[in-house]
This record gives sequence, C-alpha cells and structure tokens, in this order.
Amino acid sequence: MSFRHRIRTIYWKELTDIMRDRRTLIAMILVPIVLYPLLMLGSVQAVSYQQASLDDEHFVVGVVGENQASVLRYLLQRDAAIAALNMNAPDSESESSEEKSKTLADLVKRIVPFESRETLEQLIRERRIHAGVVFKGENFVDQIDKQNEFEILADYEEVRSRFVANGLQAMFQQVGEYMKNDRKRRAGLPKHFDKPFSVSSADLSSPPSILGQILPLILVLMTITGAIYPAIDLTAGERERGTLESLMVSPVPVIDLIVGKFLVVTTVAIMGAALNLGSVTATVYFGGFDKIIASTGGSLPLGTMALILVCLVPFAVLMSAIMIAVCSYARTFKEAQNYVTPVIMAVLIPGGIAALPATRMEGIMLVMPVGNMVLLARDLLLGAVVPTWNVVLVVVSTTLYASSAVAVAASVFGRESVVFSDAGSIKTIFSRSLIKPSPSPSVSMSLLIVALLFPVWYFIQSAISPSSTEESASGVLYATGVLMPMMFVVVPVVVLLYWKVEVRRAFSIRMPGIRHLVGGILIGISIWIPAHELNLLQFGLLGAPPGITEYAQGFADTLRNMPLFHVVLLIAVVPAVCEELLFRGLLLGGLGCASRKWPAILVSAAVFGVFHFLLFKFAVTAALGVVLAYACWQSKSIVPGMVAHMMHNALTSISVIRTDWVSWVGLNSGAESESAGHLPIHLLAIGAVLLCIGLFLLSKKSTQEIARPTTITPDFP
Repeated sequence: MSFRHRIRTIYWKELTDIMRDRRTLIAMILVPIVLYPLLMLGSVQAVSYQQASLDDEHFVVGVVGENQASVLRYLLQRDAAIAALNMNAPDSESESSEEKSKTLADLVKRIVPFESRETLEQLIRERRIHAGVVFKGENFVDQIDKQNEFEILADYEEVRSRFVANGLQAMFQQVGEYMKNDRKRRAGLPKHFDKPFSVSSADLSSPPSILGQILPLILVLMTITGAIYPAIDLTAGERERGTLESLMVSPVPVIDLIVGKFLVVTTVAIMGAALNLGSVTATVYFGGFDKIIASTGGSLPLGTMALILVCLVPFAVLMSAIMIAVCSYARTFKEAQNYVTPVIMAVLIPGGIAALPATRMEGIMLVMPVGNMVLLARDLLLGAVVPTWNVVLVVVSTTLYASSAVAVAASVFGRESVVFSDAGSIKTIFSRSLIKPSPSPSVSMSLLIVALLFPVWYFIQSAISPSSTEESASGVLYATGVLMPMMFVVVPVVVLLYWKVEVRRAFSIRMPGIRHLVGGILIGISIWIPAHELNLLQFGLLGAPPGITEYAQGFADTLRNMPLFHVVLLIAVVPAVCEELLFRGLLLGGLGCASRKWPAILVSAAVFGVFHFLLFKFAVTAALGVVLAYACWQSKSIVPGMVAHMMHNALTSISVIRTDWVSWVGLNSGAESESAGHLPIHLLAIGAVLLCIGLFLLSKKSTQEIARPTTITPDFP
C-alpha cells in the first residue's frame, strides 16, 4: 500500500468517526448556523428594546435648592415649547412618530431639590437619582450682557444617567440657541452674526463598520474552537479509550498516523471557519442586517469574505498543529481540556490587542501570530486599502508558524515517551536531564527556531530603520552588524547546546573539497550578473514600488560616505556568515532530516527570501537562496555557499560605491543595479560560463558522512 493510499485511508477513517460524533456536529455545524442569526437578531432587538424602554421611563433629576428647581422647570417648559414651534414650522421635516415628539420635559418625572451639592453627588453615585443640575448663580437672567452657568452631574457608566445627561445637554443647547437668536434680534444684529462658518461633515466610514470590529476576533476564536474537540479526541481521547497504544504499534508508519490525524483536525477547523464565515455572511446579507450595521448603508463585500476564508486556511493549520501538540501530553479528556485553556487565553492576548480600534496593521503587528490575522480581516471588512505586501506578509508569516507547529506536533505525537508513558507531561520536554544527545537538529527544532526569530527580527529591523529618507542608513548597517550575529548565531547556538545538539554538525561547519570550494568561488564571481538581469526584468514588468528608487539612492550615498572596509564587513562578511549558518546550516540541515533534496532546498530558499522583508526583491533573493542551498547540500558544508554569498554581496556593494572600478565591465556610472542598463553581451557570456562551471563542479555530491537523525521524531517538541 502506497504512502498516499495509507494516508487517505487513515484520513477518511478518522474523519468519519469524528463526523459521527454529535458533539462535533453541534460545535461545527449547529452552533455557527444558529449562533449568528440569534446574535444578530438578539443584538438588534435588544438595542431597540432598550432604547424604547428608556423613552418610556420617567427619570428623577436633582438640583440644589428650590430656586434652582424652579429654574430647571422653566427651562424644560421652554424647551418643550421651542420643540413644538419647530415641529409646526413650515420648513420643518415631518415627524409623526410619538418617539420623536417626546421632549425631556415628558421624561423627567420629578425635579427634587437637595440641601447641598455633596448630597446630590452622593445620591447620583448610589444611583438613587439619575442626574443633577447645579446652577452657578442666584437668579436666571435673560439679558444681552449676562451669562447663565450650569453644570450637569451624571454617572456616565450607568446607561440611564447618561441618557438623562445627554437629554439635559441637548435641552440647554436648544434653549440657548433660541435665546441667542432672540438676543441678536433685540440688538439689531443679523441672524448669522456669530456664525462666520457653516461646517458640515460627511461620514465616510466603510459599510460593514460594526461587523468589521467584532467579526474578525469571533472568526479566529471559532476557528480555534473547531480544532479543539477533534484534537482532544484523536489524542487524549484515544489514550483514554485505550486505543492509542494499539494504534501506534500497528504495522503502519508513525508518520502516516500523524499526517492522517493532523489532516482530520485541520479539515474540521477549516470547515468550522468556513461555516462560521458563511453563516454570518448569509445572516447579514439575506437578513437585511447589512443596512442596519452599515454606517453608510452599503452592502456586504462578499468577495472580501472569500479572501478572508483563504487567509484563514494557514491559521487553521497553525492552530490545529498547536492543539495536537498540546493535547498529546494529556492522559484524559479532562486533562486535555485543562491544557487547552491556557492556549486559548494566550491566543486572546494578541487577538484582543488587534481588536482595539487604535491598533494598526503595521510594524510588529504584521507578523504577530493571531493578531495579524485579526487585523487583516478587520481592514478587509472595513474596506481599507490593504497593500498587497501586507497581505502576503501576513499569510507567509502565518504559514511559517504553521509549518513549525506541524513539525513540532509530529515530533511530540511520535515520541514513545509521550505515547506510552503515563507520566509524560509538558514539563518533561524542558528537562535537560531527559534529553538525548543528537548530532544534528531535527526539522521541528530548526523550523521552530527560525519561526520564532522571524517576528523578532522583523521588529528589530522596523525599530532601527530610518524614519525618513533624509536620515542616513549607516546606523541601520552598524546596528545590523551587531544584532545579526546575536540573533542568527548566538541564539541558535544557545538552543542547540541546551538540547545537546552538536553545534558544528548542526551548522554544517566542515571543510569542503577543493572541487566544491572552487565551484563556490566561481558562483560568487558570476552570480551577480544573472541577479542584475533578473532585477531589470522584474522592474521592467512590474515597475519600481513608490519610494524605492529614492531610498536606494540614499542608501548608495550612505555607502559612498563609509569606509570601504566597513562596507565590505557589514554588507558582505557579516550577512554571509550569519545567514549561511542559519538558513543553509541549521534550517537546511533540519529540513534534510525529513525531506528530499529539492523540497528542502526550495523551502529554505523561500524562508531566506521572506526574511529580507522586501516583496519586490523576493524573486532575486529566493533564487540566490536556491543556488546557495544547492552548494551546501552538494558539498555538505556551508563554506562554498558562504564564500559565494560573501563575494556576491561584496561585488554588488562595490559596484555601487566604486563605479570607476567597474566602469570597464559596462555598468552605468552612478546608477544603482535596479536602474542600470543591461550588461554587455560579452560580460553576460562570461558570467554564464563561469556560473555553469561553478554549478558543474558542485554537481558531484560530497562523499563525507553526515550523522543525521534516522527518523523525523527526535527528542525535541
């Protein structure tokens, strides 16, 4: 039986069992279908009922002294009279409903005088009366040169107190406007004497404004909820029923069981997300709620809903893998539920931060797990213009986290100490005394380290980037020269040492053969030529992003003002050493434990391109990553790739700052590589020949033995 057939058999068997369970059907189908219509109907009707009940209630307003009570009664009566005049005016709009004809005088049941302001404030705090009015004067006057001062006291956390306070504010405004116009008339002043400007506002908020504020977080939580029960049932549930041990010792590879169970959990999570999204869309669209929740009366963006669902797929994969990894340590269903609770709370933290109105999809929030997905869904629903790069970065970062989580879940689920030991628990994975030495990192370890470094490095680059194009980029270079070795080398080394992994072999640090070293040198000399042409092709087809040309010119000016030794050190040496150790050493070595040659090379190259955080440079950077990973794989050493990387960066930077040195090869003086013209044909031919020779020298794989884990489930979570 082939691998695909075994996976398909396990997948359909587990999925059928899960779908037969009533709890799964209720959580995945019944809850979304019933929840959102009830939520929409209940919310709208509750708001309407609450507003109607407030309009029917009678309120108590307190004042200080009987004199102030008389003043307030007079103003309320005057407000009612003005409202009646406005309704009967020829140019007034028709208001036939009883609700709109009510004034504050109809709602205020009693006006109670008290002896002091302190007593009035105390009663409002105790919510025994709804609001208070303090008149700062002995008598009410209606003279041109006099002003009456009032202060409204209310408990704005209590809805009725806030309602009365707003009504008093509107009453004072209406009576004051009427008195002001009367004073101008008596003084012989024109009606618009004190109104030099007439300002109106237009509400341009997106149609699904309310929906965009609450739906993203709900979708994220419901996606997580969809993965919880199947993850518990397929791990702790199997153990509690006593079927997990027999399943693991069956004549089926462990990886097949892991993949089959993981695909089931992911399928249920995606189905739950799709059903939740479809239910809320149908409820809003067919129920007519889009006109109610919309601030401008627009319609629900159905295409946006489909895009959000696509973006939720890697998030569902991420949460499914996390749930399987966590629940694998549980011995019972109840214990698994206890393990899941902290995970949900941890998810709510970035999700809640992203749901705040002031949070924007920029900086570290672009790569923050959960938070970036909530922000992306919110901005799409609000109709905001989301840059393509932001969407790509959110999806790619979530995919990277998901890949790491899948590797960790596979490692955890396949460990015998977890499957067969009743004492297995989460805390045992951090006990160094139980860790077995390993010559190379596992795929879960390498992916997890890189995934955790991704948001940290993005935050560092955002923090040290110049705030304007006029600011010099030299500070960024020097800061990167210090921070990159710490993050790309020191941090992974500390993790490897803790997990008893041999550092030298983990980073593929060994001397290559002469053949491979010469191949790396030839590639380093020539690879900038196809990279230059690929840049020109890309910019010719897609154009340059706004501001990139200006930034490139400023960056080139910065390099020209720096010592050549510093430029070579910061642009060529440090990145070549650090990036090769991380991407071609640790990452490629870990991927090689569980994957074939080209999938491992392509994945490491894609991650290498993403780590540069520039979409318009991704194709060139990823292509360079493929060549460097190929050099490392064939030579079983990072040295050829490190030499090629260093020479490529050095030649590229020198071509920018020392144009007189390279003018003989045909480069335009003073132009950056993106804007320079095509290279002369003889240089293209030389570069192609040298590159082909270098690749040919690397085509023969090294015969050095590399100790690698024999399975993809080493003792790392």
